[in-house]
Amino acid sequence: MRRASELGVRGHRAALLAFRRGASEYEAHMRYLEACTQREEELPYNNIVAYNENAAVLHYQHLERSAPASLRSFLIDAGAQYRGYASDITRTYAAAPGRFGELVEQVDAAQRALCGEIVAGRDYRDVHLSAHRILGDVMHRVGLTKLPGQAALEQGVTGVFFPHGIGHLLGLQVHDVGGVMGDARGHERQRPEGHPYLRLTRMLEPGVVVTVEPGIYLIDSLLAAAHSDARRAHIDWTVVEELKPFGGVRIEDNVAATAALPENMTREAFARAITRDSPGARLAGDSAV
Repeated sequence: MRRASELGVRGHRAALLAFRRGASEYEAHMRYLEACTQREEELPYNNIVAYNENAAVLHYQHLERSAPASLRSFLIDAGAQYRGYASDITRTYAAAPGRFGELVEQVDAAQRALCGEIVAGRDYRDVHLSAHRILGDVMHRVGLTKLPGQAALEQGVTGVFFPHGIGHLLGLQVHDVGGVMGDARGHERQRPEGHPYLRLTRMLEPGVVVTVEPGIYLIDSLLAAAHSDARRAHIDWTVVEELKPFGGVRIEDNVAATAALPENMTREAFARAITRDSPGARLAGDSAV
């Protein structure tokens, strides 16, 4: 899985360079495949390569053949395989400074903090709820919401912008099996009330590998639903309109729980890739350590 992470990082950095050079989504995808030396059929899942508003589609697959007139944001969710084992990595980049660039930086910081919670004996459901509180604070700081994290979670506001689970098991399948298994007889460990999309509810054990992928998105259907009920009062709709052209942010690492500190295979792979580069070869937006 460490090797799969290295291959994925190689592809991510090539796709970012393509974006910076004004390539289309399709071209960035092709540079990814070339860099990690894998065919689409060999990848663990279809790459998500999304510019601008397309980043609000959680499993975007269209891959525009022409670059948009204005490049504002780039979200890439792409992995690789090595000897059957998968990596699953997401990064988001802003084309220029501004509120969206600040949002990317704050989600990245929140994601690093959540990776620190991947320790043996931790209930992954608690990591998920922690993500809602931490992201709720991020939403509040950047002006999207009018409530701090815990209050936003209690009022159902965080789910407007963070509608999926914090992550899942990773291994021979990119969404590895048994995420909600409670015992050998097939009983389930229930998801937290109001969070039906969480794929993993188990206690973390040494050697278990999970994804940690917080995100904040501007999804029309979820925004419309919130605008029609009491959540409307807790959202700054002017900021929503400002950020909608950027689509959304997701940052995802692959982290192994151990008996001590978590092993973040993704950040370590980025750090090794940058170390191997010649001086000055680091890309704008590289997320390393």
